Amino acid sequence: MADIVPFRGVRYAATAEESAHPADLAKVLAPPYDVISAAEQAELYEKDPHNVVRLILGREADKYTRAASLYKDWTDEGVLVSDETPSIYVYHQSFSDPVTGEPCPDRVGLICLLKLEDYSTGKVLPHENTLTAAKADRLDLLKATNAQFESIYGLYSDPDNAVRSFLGEFDDRAPIIERVEGLIGSSHRIERVDSPDGIAAIQELLRDKPIFIADGHHRYETSLNYSREVRAAQGDPSHPIAADYILITLTAFEDEGLLVLPTHRLVNNVDPALIESLPAKLAQNFEVESLAPNELEAAITSQQKKGRKAIGVVLPENKGLLATLKVSEDEIPSLIPGPNAPATKKLDVSVLHHLILRDLFGISLESLAAGGQVRYTRITREAIDAVSSGTAQLSFLLGRPSVTDVRDVSLAGDKMPQKSTYFYPKLLSGLIMRDLTLD
Repeated sequence: MADIVPFRGVRYAATAEESAHPADLAKVLAPPYDVISAAEQAELYEKDPHNVVRLILGREADKYTRAASLYKDWTDEGVLVSDETPSIYVYHQSFSDPVTGEPCPDRVGLICLLKLEDYSTGKVLPHENTLTAAKADRLDLLKATNAQFESIYGLYSDPDNAVRSFLGEFDDRAPIIERVEGLIGSSHRIERVDSPDGIAAIQELLRDKPIFIADGHHRYETSLNYSREVRAAQGDPSHPIAADYILITLTAFEDEGLLVLPTHRLVNNVDPALIESLPAKLAQNFEVESLAPNELEAAITSQQKKGRKAIGVVLPENKGLLATLKVSEDEIPSLIPGPNAPATKKLDVSVLHHLILRDLFGISLESLAAGGQVRYTRITREAIDAVSSGTAQLSFLLGRPSVTDVRDVSLAGDKMPQKSTYFYPKLLSGLIMRDLTLD
């Protein structure tokens, strides 16, 4: 199913042999555009005049035109170089669990191009809903630059570990980025596979596999729309074009380094009387236990290990509640009306949205999608501190989703609510980029 092809990667020149202007990679790379705060954006601007943030998240009024101009200048100056041979890149990330601090197995990804397909074909499957404004922003950047500066993230099923076994045996890989340390919570290493035999073997191993989008739904849908626009303009729907493909990093569902974190909810603008009556109202569907806020995360994990759904509630005055659903997982769909698939209704975030935020606080699903009343963070400490500082009335802590959740929802033809998953660590932006004019 997956149409995977190599490409001529664009990257920062990091040695004197590559350019008269070698870059300090630790200063020019950045997190993905959609997790960069205003403060982080300012810091990245100050780090280096060639930091990739100026391409992916400019702060100028004419940011798209400015990104295109900078990209051309950096290419002309040799700050950015392109590989001569179409390649597939092997991306190694080493990191520790951000909560426990324990080292995790290295995560391996394949950086390549994926042929864009409509979701209806079943070849590429989403798992989250998207926002129109974010897609318009990425489309304007793509049109202005004709380049993809960041990879989206995709998953595939490999129960026999065939791809990783092949990579372990195939030694014709050239290290092109030896190691970049300490950025976005991990270290990064890139190897290049440019031999026809190696590329063909990887393509064959992935050929019959659907691709599940983990991160980058907005960019995927943006690129698909852009491809349609280009095709309509050229008037030849049969001729392959560069815009038919998107830059993607692929990891197996079975990769031991695949880690998914929850995104917690911070709530404001609710009637204080509802918060006061919350323990009694929760008792209808949940077993309720009083705990200190800093004990909630461990308690949620403990309940998850027992196969039970639990949600933590952070209240003012350093109070907290552990709400453990009374019914079994298989009974959850009967509590949540609507057309969503059972796999979606069983998610912790669905239980929170339907049985608590909607039913007890009157926050509709449409209001959640619009934003304003509910904010998000993946950092438990931030969710707790927001309540103690008064910037949130209360917070809800969720357990970790599993990669099985992502796969089951996608295969059911459904989508998770926004901000359901946080794949950790993120991919580092600027490591390997793509210029559509080179394909």
